[in-house]
Amino acid sequence: NEVEAAAQCWESAPETSSADASHFKGVSFSGTAPSAQEWLQQLEETPEEDILAEALAEDVAERRKAMPSHLPVVTTEDQERLRDLVATLAKMKQDFDAERESFAGVQEELSRREAELADREKAVEAERQEQRRRDEERANYPQPKWLENIEGTINIGVVGNSGVGKSLLINKLRRVRQGTAGWAPVGVNETTREPMMYPFPGQPQVRLWDLPGAGTTAVPSETYVQDMGLRYFDRVLICTAGRFTTMEVSLRAELEKHNVPFCMVRTKVDIDCWNNFEDNKRDEKTTLAEIREDLRQNHNVIDAYLVSSRDVDSYDMPRLVHELFPGMKRQMDPLAPSFCPTVPAWNDAWAMPVAFSPVLAGLQGRWSDAFRTIYLVHQSQAHVTLSNANRTVVPLTEGPGRVFWINRWYVTEESISKARRDGTLKWDPVLPVDQALFWTWAG
Repeated sequence: NEVEAAAQCWESAPETSSADASHFKGVSFSGTAPSAQEWLQQLEETPEEDILAEALAEDVAERRKAMPSHLPVVTTEDQERLRDLVATLAKMKQDFDAERESFAGVQEELSRREAELADREKAVEAERQEQRRRDEERANYPQPKWLENIEGTINIGVVGNSGVGKSLLINKLRRVRQGTAGWAPVGVNETTREPMMYPFPGQPQVRLWDLPGAGTTAVPSETYVQDMGLRYFDRVLICTAGRFTTMEVSLRAELEKHNVPFCMVRTKVDIDCWNNFEDNKRDEKTTLAEIREDLRQNHNVIDAYLVSSRDVDSYDMPRLVHELFPGMKRQMDPLAPSFCPTVPAWNDAWAMPVAFSPVLAGLQGRWSDAFRTIYLVHQSQAHVTLSNANRTVVPLTEGPGRVFWINRWYVTEESISKARRDGTLKWDPVLPVDQALFWTWAG
């Protein structure tokens, strides 16, 4: 990770670019135009059926005031069960004392009842000891001060070392657009030094926690599970962008020991697929199979979730969402009451999500150029901010297999694929009199 964070790319014979402000000739800029964040907030949300929001509402309703089932806590039901056992024992003693006189001559029946009474006393004592053990365990495993008010909420912890893409994964799981409120900061260096909570938009009871990596001076690995309060989470995501470290494998063992549900998540698999194709001419299916086999052989990870935060509808991301939020399974279950494809609303045009071409989909996000111009692409528009703070919005136009910039430059699916690998996007000119433009991925 340190090598990657400090790496730089050099071009031996860089192509001349006309990416300065002159290529915006004819485009109107204004210092009073909305900023990128204001522009995103003004955009209407894409109308579509929000299955995830409905699923989260179901999950929260099921939780009510309940705690995670694996948490070592004496519940009201536990206390009630102990009271019932004590009351039953007292009643049995009373009946036994009364019947002993009437059964004075029936020694065999008395022996049977005495044995039954002894068994019940053992059961009561065993229940007392189990509740005492839970209380002691809870006292030795205090709930972190920053993780408060967990009753009636769903809490998911995301752990992993620097550079594995935790923050971007959290943003994509919550479907938050870059530049809007609630966006988790993303960086190649360790941006998470303290636990940070990110609620779902519109569902504040569902919370994702970005937790600092383990094995540092601030967060020693020996006490990580206790310090981070992982036993108080409903589920934990253990993330890596390569191989799982010894620390992460140990963390999995601790979670298994305490019956805390978890998912082993392998991020950035889209980059691995492209690199393996370029270097070894192996297709995507083969690369994914190799990654799974490596995790199985070397780390005993049988069911890893292979995801890409750049392509949230591919690989194992949909399966991960279904695993994190059980309500999603019910929403798509043909036998569930909420699955009603015959209802007219299911067939309305608004229920269908907007589909982009591969080229336009690959352009979504934040880019910059050598002249410090910032391009924020959202759907088929780009918000442009010049270095002098003047701003405008430029529409993108599509042609067969291409997306055009100001009708003078274009990119193709091949251009997007190359940009995914090296972070630089080349816009080819339509006319030979123009020179190529270069954008750099800014996250």
